[in-house]
Amino acid sequence: MWLPLVTWMDRAIAWKTGRSYPRYEVEYRAMLGWSAEEMRQWQFARFRSLLSHAYETVPYWRKTLDDLGAVPGDFQSLDHVRLLPPLTKDIINSEGENLHSKKPPPGRKTLKSTGGSTGKNIWFLLDGETHDRRRAAGRLADAWEGVVPGTRLVTLWGASLEQKPSRASEVYDKLANRLFLSVYGVGESELQSYAEKLATFRPRAIIAYPSILLHMARSFGKAKCRRIGAEVIFCSAEALYPPVREELEDLFGAKVRNRYASREFGMIAAEGPEGDGLYAMDMRMLVETAPGGGQDDEGQEKARELIITDLDNRTMPMIRYRILDSAVVERRSGAEPFPLTRFKSIDGRVLDVIVTPEGRAFGGTFFTLIFRPFNRAVDQFQVIQDASDHLTIRIVPGIGYDPSQKDKIASTLREQLGAGTRFDLEEVAEIPRLASGKRRFVVSKINHDAEEAGVQG
Repeated sequence: MWLPLVTWMDRAIAWKTGRSYPRYEVEYRAMLGWSAEEMRQWQFARFRSLLSHAYETVPYWRKTLDDLGAVPGDFQSLDHVRLLPPLTKDIINSEGENLHSKKPPPGRKTLKSTGGSTGKNIWFLLDGETHDRRRAAGRLADAWEGVVPGTRLVTLWGASLEQKPSRASEVYDKLANRLFLSVYGVGESELQSYAEKLATFRPRAIIAYPSILLHMARSFGKAKCRRIGAEVIFCSAEALYPPVREELEDLFGAKVRNRYASREFGMIAAEGPEGDGLYAMDMRMLVETAPGGGQDDEGQEKARELIITDLDNRTMPMIRYRILDSAVVERRSGAEPFPLTRFKSIDGRVLDVIVTPEGRAFGGTFFTLIFRPFNRAVDQFQVIQDASDHLTIRIVPGIGYDPSQKDKIASTLREQLGAGTRFDLEEVAEIPRLASGKRRFVVSKINHDAEEAGVQG
């Protein structure tokens, strides 16, 4: 009886607050029964509508199409989408409000930022409609594994240990069978406390970063992991490598499902119920791969850069955005269970875990939060742990970077990392890329967890 009660409560809250995600979730579920061609027609109709809105209300996109000598009506199929130049992080940072719609949808707007897989911050706007469609897509993917509102769910994610949820949030989480535990700065005492909390709560599902979850699970040991009782683990925000998946499945005795998401787009792709690749949320985005690719020395298809269009965001249209990740797309055979783009593999960000001399662990995403308040003053960053008690932090200075900004960064790091961790801030002109073209922005040269699991950068 509890799950239907939570579902009713969830829909009542949505109705009371004017949210539409329950309706979109029903629509998206029905769309899974469409043909691939019907899905493409839907995407094209949404794209044309978005492009028309952008041309009429967004200065950057008006100028871009005018420079091409084109109008939205010239785009007659999805094949024509590639005629538009890609949107980049540099363009977003330089154009600023020129990318904002002069006639956005009504309702509250949310300003967000991300460092993504590059350590380079951008800021963007979202509207309530886009938030609701994102939530609906995420819940659709949850349901593939039987996870619905009311399922016992633990989220091991990033937040300061000092940050406390509101009383209302705590009450709702308790009623909805949800538990949130921060994984930033978790030391030995917190690890033991978390092991006890998880075993007492007995979640059916866990959401976590793969790198920090593996660090925690190794500390717990298999017996404690098995007592937690999880049946499925959703890993996101970092690349999930086969050795890490296998070890997590062995430690917890649970299925591990991969997800690919970003702050710019929310859920981009989720592993199907049979573990048969990651399916893109085509009902709310258009995913392209850039030209190129070919095969490697072993005859395997090379990953190609992803270019993504959010078909929902009309407050700040993200059209043909270079997210700087790459993927191999499966060729359709006609036997797929869903009419969705399926990825064979995705080359996302690789983040190590930084461990202080006191044993406190910080997942790589922690540092994106550290640098987020400095907006354009820090163009890019890279954190390297080269000794158990020392970090070298490279910064590519941006607009407004000065000694006072450097002092604020140093003060924030000292406060969060503790007195036992020394660090040097180095200003550099550029941070080298990996062979894949990405910049690995959190690297541990002393934490061998990644090497033992076969996830070297």
